[in-house]
Amino acid sequence: MTERLSDKLRQFLKSAEGREVTLRQIRDELRIQPGSEAWNNVRVYMHRLVAEKIVKPSGRNDGVFKVLIPVVPVKFTLDGDEDEGVIPFRFPRSYIDDTTFGLDDIIEISEGDCILITGETNYGKTVIALSILGENLDLFQNCLLMGSEYTSSEGEISKKFKRRLRRMNWVNWVNGDGPRFDLMPIESDYEDYVRKDGLTVIDWISLPGEYYLIDSVMKKIKNGVGKGVVVPVTQKNRDAKYSEGGERSERYADCVLKIDRLGKYESMLTIGKVKSSKERIVGRKFGFSISDFGANLENIREIEKCLKCWTKGVINVQGETKRCHACNGLGYTDKIGGE
Repeated sequence: MTERLSDKLRQFLKSAEGREVTLRQIRDELRIQPGSEAWNNVRVYMHRLVAEKIVKPSGRNDGVFKVLIPVVPVKFTLDGDEDEGVIPFRFPRSYIDDTTFGLDDIIEISEGDCILITGETNYGKTVIALSILGENLDLFQNCLLMGSEYTSSEGEISKKFKRRLRRMNWVNWVNGDGPRFDLMPIESDYEDYVRKDGLTVIDWISLPGEYYLIDSVMKKIKNGVGKGVVVPVTQKNRDAKYSEGGERSERYADCVLKIDRLGKYESMLTIGKVKSSKERIVGRKFGFSISDFGANLENIREIEKCLKCWTKGVINVQGETKRCHACNGLGYTDKIGGE
């Protein structure tokens, strides 16, 4: 193989980094004639490049190679202060009765983090997501809310959503220059619109029939956030441990907030995963109510399993099933000493 052909092959592979290529594609691209010496040498040379870790066999078919993306060691020092990269992020609270989840001083949020909100339909995912957006508008120069349910068919903000924002009157959503965040009706290709170095809330991620792609989508979303924070929302079925897509949906999350129903009228937030916290918090649960037609939170308090019925909400009394009087059928009681 001539040196010129070798250079052309490497140049072609550089343009294909991260993708798969075939011997046929290479030969066509480099205009190699069948039966020529170069025709057979392409295969030999590709296997040499395997040893150089420039390509690797796909493992599926002979003649198919994955072109690797070059990776070099990261050079670093340990200079800097203790709070380097930490964001003074604020979690939701109630502005009606001043109750709080108490997460601000426990969970550490850093540049580039992903906070996943997952839960049942109609039990508080949106009010939690919007509260996070409202609490942190001052932290970021660029804030974005993605979602197709906030706009009308004409592409304008829906009147229902405007009412909800007005009821969240503890937030200055609009200033003299207009809205303090961008509202974009996006329902696919979420990763292409993430606001780099800003705050991006995605309410919610839908991948009908393709939930096996959720980990890939979440990885791309997180890769695009830069020094900002992204807050994606996903749906999960009642009593399900994970959202649509299963365990892989949480693979790239730094913090997971899971929302379920608590009895007929309240909601429950469970801390599902935290990569950086001041104390052990995973698994802790909080009850809360939603007021003002889905706009605000109130009566936030930490809860724990009822020691009488062990979350069943009912007990057996002389052979009869009756509502547990200790928790009033909720399965959980307020934690003594909790907020």
